[in-house]
Amino acid sequence: MNYLDIDKALVEITRSKCNECKSRLDATPKDRAGERKALLIEYGMYTLCGNAGLQFNIGGPRDVLYRKTRQNFFAYAMTKYPRHGEIYATLNDDEKLSFMAAWQADLFMRDQLLAGYVTELAQAEAAGDAKNIFEFRIKIGAVREMLAAWATWRTENNIYPIEIKE
Repeated sequence: MNYLDIDKALVEITRSKCNECKSRLDATPKDRAGERKALLIEYGMYTLCGNAGLQFNIGGPRDVLYRKTRQNFFAYAMTKYPRHGEIYATLNDDEKLSFMAAWQADLFMRDQLLAGYVTELAQAEAAGDAKNIFEFRIKIGAVREMLAAWATWRTENNIYPIEIKE
């Protein structure tokens, strides 16, 4: 499986999560405002996983720019995820592209979003801030769900399945 196949598969998983959540939102009556708000937050997180992870931009007119951005982030991420860095260093150029396709969005979401949300949730809990506790739990849950879906796919397809413990 080459890097484009991996990108396409992960984008499809991400879009599937977005579509499934949107269907739940559309089926939720407007008078259930709290539930709709939760679903809107969840949907926004799934969309963010595709956009901020740069997946939704792969293959488009700005593909070269996005690949360069991914490579720059990936070089940084290898310092924070040494096991990934060890594996990456042993790969040839084509394998490096595949490895990056398999892991860049995951590591980006962990590093740039999830870690911050976990910290902000702890602060909200310490302050007894119910509104932010509600929102951060949904955000964290959605990101973790997306990461789990990507990990399951990598494991099932034996595409560099590396376990990350939080």
